[in-house]
Formats: sequence, C-alpha cells, structure tokens
Amino acid sequence: MLQLAPAPELLEAVRAHLPRPYRGELDDLELDLAACRDIHRGEVDATCLLELLPPPPAGSTTLALTGVDLFLPALTHVFGASRLGERRGVLSWHRLQDPPRLLQQRLLVEAVHELGHSVGLIHCPVSDCAMHRTLWVESIELKRPDYCPGCRETLERLLDDATPT
Repeated sequence: MLQLAPAPELLEAVRAHLPRPYRGELDDLELDLAACRDIHRGEVDATCLLELLPPPPAGSTTLALTGVDLFLPALTHVFGASRLGERRGVLSWHRLQDPPRLLQQRLLVEAVHELGHSVGLIHCPVSDCAMHRTLWVESIELKRPDYCPGCRETLERLLDDATPT
C-alpha cells in the first residue's frame, strides 16, 4: 500500500492557498498501486492511478497528491493528470522537489492546473496562467497559482452549468 498524502504541513499550506472554489477537506488515501507500476520505467501510470481514485461526491473535486513518479503512455513523465471534466486528478511532487524551497509553490501551481482540468479547463496560451502547458519543471515558476481572466470566466461558466437548477 502506498500513502498518497505528503507531509501534512505541506498539504495544508497548498490547500490554504488554493483559489476559490477549491478549498476543501483534506483526507488521507491509501491505494495499492501494484497494477499501475511499470517496472521497466520505474514509474506509475497516471491513467491507471486515476482509475483507482474513488469518484468524488456530487459537486466536489478530488485531487490525489503522491510522491511517486508518474507517466502517461505517450510521455516520458508527467507532473500530474486529470480527466477533463470528471472532477478527479492526480499530482506528483516527485519531480517538483528540487530545490526543496520551490516545492510548495510548484505544487500549488500544478494543483491549480490539475484541478482546472478536472472541472473542464483546457490548456491556455497565456504564459503566466496556471492552465498554461507545463513542459519542464522550471517553467512552473513562470506561472501564477491562479487563472487568467479568460480561464476564470470559463471556470465560472463550467461551475454554473454544473449547478443543479
């Protein structure tokens, strides 16, 4: 079994700085990742891990944080993955922790990015928007842990559309 939660103080610091509407409950989650491990790569398949996540309660979003190295079949590695609009995602701090002083900010920016995908946001051309594509770890520092006005507007529309009337 692998515990997905990082150090509680790091998780709380990231949660406390998440933009609205993402500040929610913190829970520990333990999953058996044996079926998701690729022994040749030494990494965990992010798609497989997403399948293991329990569906979030109605109106909620789940983001699992892990220290394992993630990949997608077509990519060498990923920092995280989400199913567009399915309200669940996964984020790894494995490649974000060097240097340690940048881990919290990198984790926050990428958490906002994956949460955005999980509610339906796509990649954004605005270079400092959290939804801008992240190709290498250093590029995370060029992004803000929030959305540009266009992504914020789209997020509000997505959330309004998901609200029962």
